[in-house]
Amino acid sequence: MKWWRDAKFGLFVHYGLYSGLGGLFRGVPGGAEWIQRNLDLDTETYAREAARYFAPAEGCTEEWASLAREAGCRYMVLTTKHHDGFALFDTQQSDFCAPKLVGRDLVREYVEACRRHGLRVGFYHSVIDWHHPDYDDSICPDLCYPAGQRELLRQRGIPRNQESYVRYLHAQVKELLGSYGPVSILWWDYSQGAAEGERAWKAPGLIEMCRQMQPGIIMNNRLYAFSGFDATRDTVELDLRCGDYTTPEKRIPEAGYPGMDWEACMTIGDKWGFNRFDTKLKSPAVIIRQLQECTAKGGNLLLNIGPMGDGHVPSAQAEVLRRIGAWMKVNGAAIYGSMPLRGIAVPEGWWIAQGQGGEIVLFAPPVHQHQVREVELELPARVVEGRRVAVLGQENVAVRVEKAADAVSDTVRVYLPAEIWSRAVEGLPVLCLSHGEAPQGHPSPVPTHEPASSCF
Repeated sequence: MKWWRDAKFGLFVHYGLYSGLGGLFRGVPGGAEWIQRNLDLDTETYAREAARYFAPAEGCTEEWASLAREAGCRYMVLTTKHHDGFALFDTQQSDFCAPKLVGRDLVREYVEACRRHGLRVGFYHSVIDWHHPDYDDSICPDLCYPAGQRELLRQRGIPRNQESYVRYLHAQVKELLGSYGPVSILWWDYSQGAAEGERAWKAPGLIEMCRQMQPGIIMNNRLYAFSGFDATRDTVELDLRCGDYTTPEKRIPEAGYPGMDWEACMTIGDKWGFNRFDTKLKSPAVIIRQLQECTAKGGNLLLNIGPMGDGHVPSAQAEVLRRIGAWMKVNGAAIYGSMPLRGIAVPEGWWIAQGQGGEIVLFAPPVHQHQVREVELELPARVVEGRRVAVLGQENVAVRVEKAADAVSDTVRVYLPAEIWSRAVEGLPVLCLSHGEAPQGHPSPVPTHEPASSCF
């Protein structure tokens, strides 16, 4: 887990047959990667329409990897197969795949692009499959399934056979892990209710096969019934037999998961896959603050983009990534390899962490500079005393430090010129409290926390 804990920041890519539809099926809005389910389409109707608009441009995976690297990401995760069952890789188990439709193995292209840019390779793989006739959704009636597909199978008298489907699932995963060299992450999606674990996916055997084929691989826990939405499970510890880390979705847990590995998966807009109506994007500053919060709480951020049907990243999403990257070039040393620093009170809006070289980093909230000339920050004396206080990228700015007038007080006041906010990339400065010079580059320390071992 060391490299992953140090990396802190990854790029999620939702790309598949649904991408070309862009949220519309014959003029009817229906979401993005869930459009088949949202409009209750049978797989034949859905695939005929979606295939018309699926046309990945040459070099699109290179664009993804280049943007990830520019943004400061250290790893990527690509949807090799989403719930619609369409595989982006060369599979011998089905004709419902990109090589049969467009003559290209997009997973191979993606892996090669990742390696050219020094990024760790991650595969998302859905254990749900709306295309395969043997997949049995009745194990958990609440688990998503298109009503039109259910009716198609009923009319044709096609029975369900989950054992047959599980063999298919395992065979496809075996292809993925045996065809592309080292794979760092397998990001499962997802289980619910009784559709989990041994009963639904023969999960223990699947996990064991993955570890035998890729001894260094790490996996999330979504082969078991936790999709990331249920905040009531936040205090339950992770069973490492069920996965290496947990994945809160579109949220950051209030207290993180102390002693556990976790990764918040977030979207730039609202949708995961491309949707032409999803134009209200989060600002770079909002996403940077999410990355800071994850870092301070001991987690990672997996930020999602949704390329269009031709594989190109919408220009507005690409611009957000580039602006995040500009901030990371100045402040990345406070992110990579940093760990929580618990038990130290900081003012509301500030985040605190321990940096890679033992320095203390403080992530400042936005400030309206025109309203103040100086910002006062009160900190415990033990945090500040004996340390040099600097602003990353603005080390020449004078920061005034004074002990509280009360002789028995154990606090120190740090006075920050408001100009550091106007000079900071995206208006988000980072303070570094160190015994020497401010950190340069992005070395990664050995993490100090141990993984939990009790049941999730």
